[in-house]
Amino acid sequence: MEYVQRKFLETIEQYHMLRQGGRVVAAVSGGADSVCLLALLCGLRGELGIQVRAVHVHHGLRGDEADRDAEFVRQLCEGFKVPFALRRVDVREFARAKKLSEEEAGRLLRYRVFEECAGAWERGAWAEWADEGTIGPEGAGGAGGGNAWLKADRAADGVRVAVAHHGDDQAETILHNLCRGSGLKGLGGMRPVRGRIIRPLIAVSRKEILEWLAANGLSFCQDSTNDTDHYTRNRIRRQLIPMLQEQVNPGAVESILRVGRLAGQADDYLSGQAREWTGHHVREENGRILVPGEAFERLPEILRAYVIFQVMTRVGGRAKDLTSGHVDQVMGLFGMQAGRSQDLPYGIRAVREYEGVVIGCRETASGQPRTEAVFRYFSYKKGTEIPKNQYTKWFDCGKIKGTPVVRSRQSGDYITLADGRTKTVRRFMIDEKIPREKRDSVLLLADGSHILWIVGYRISEYYKVGPDTVRVMEVRMGAPARDDPASDVIKEDENGGKDHGR
Repeated sequence: MEYVQRKFLETIEQYHMLRQGGRVVAAVSGGADSVCLLALLCGLRGELGIQVRAVHVHHGLRGDEADRDAEFVRQLCEGFKVPFALRRVDVREFARAKKLSEEEAGRLLRYRVFEECAGAWERGAWAEWADEGTIGPEGAGGAGGGNAWLKADRAADGVRVAVAHHGDDQAETILHNLCRGSGLKGLGGMRPVRGRIIRPLIAVSRKEILEWLAANGLSFCQDSTNDTDHYTRNRIRRQLIPMLQEQVNPGAVESILRVGRLAGQADDYLSGQAREWTGHHVREENGRILVPGEAFERLPEILRAYVIFQVMTRVGGRAKDLTSGHVDQVMGLFGMQAGRSQDLPYGIRAVREYEGVVIGCRETASGQPRTEAVFRYFSYKKGTEIPKNQYTKWFDCGKIKGTPVVRSRQSGDYITLADGRTKTVRRFMIDEKIPREKRDSVLLLADGSHILWIVGYRISEYYKVGPDTVRVMEVRMGAPARDDPASDVIKEDENGGKDHGR
């Protein structure tokens, strides 16, 4: 069973997941994979001098079984002398509000918790964030030895979050993405490193994990939802992969993983080529990005698709919900006459002009100026007078779930009224008699679909500063900076800022 430990360490080193003296939060559900993850990380505390903490996310879906898992993880962490945090989330309500499956809602909430947990540790606010309690002394799992360079380096090294996805999970993901029609990025599966998320078990199989746990006398919890075929991934795991192994190729999983690695490498290469091309050819002005037609049409078709996708992602701020169909819509504009346009998710509009295609937000694609949002964060003292300026607003940081963004309206947006009821932004704009042609140009400060501020009109009652407010987010809207016209600017003061683990 030394193979599992060796492969675990090799993966960490190959992808530069952890540095000497680094900090890592293990996402621990209590299942076999996450117990193995936590135990292996704790085994590296001496060798790598890392600090380990753990977080468990309680989804509120499985009643007594979920409570049992949370208590199991608490005791497991106590045994390993690992500080522990428990977070409860309401998956059903989130899924209902966002019109998502419970599976997708749970995943989104887990990663939101992971990000908050790591950020709290970086800010020195772990104890306050982990309000369900921590286990073990603050320094438990600490480094032990090390030279002065390592100690100095820790402050500069961000907190990582380790999740327990393994090789079988990777094969399921690749098959799932293949069946959904994904491109090379999806066929590459889960990346071993994505931002602060690391997957050190990605090269280890489920069978090897179970054998390692048995050899080391470690128990784990069984999640009953894994034994049903209710979820798509469960059907892939329980039906499709065994069928492929039995009837097509006993080594099907290994073959799928090999194709995934090649697809990931191809995607990385093409993404790099597209970034290099855009750096030399596209022009940005007043929030509008021009893709020049003559140079663009000389590119191979696959690189054209990568260029358009990258530009749309840059304008929209994220890639989710941008599909190959949207890319095709924009690429089709190059063969049309000037003036034709396509509206896309996140308020993006692509317009055919004489020189090529301009991509920007709907309020900027036609040349209108963008508005800059300046963010500032500070502690709130009760009795402090709240500014009444129409374009400077205060919000309770404790109520904000994600990272606020300034954007135009999207389907599903809503605001909370003074009586506690919610109203869709669409209905609000109708009631306020905002002309239809101007509605897409009204800026919103959004926390997901929950709108903090309809700029120039009103703020959400939910986010207002009140007697229980501890920290304030101030947002000031103004004219765009002359030296940075390309995008909404978000600034913070130096004190600002903001699957597993079930």
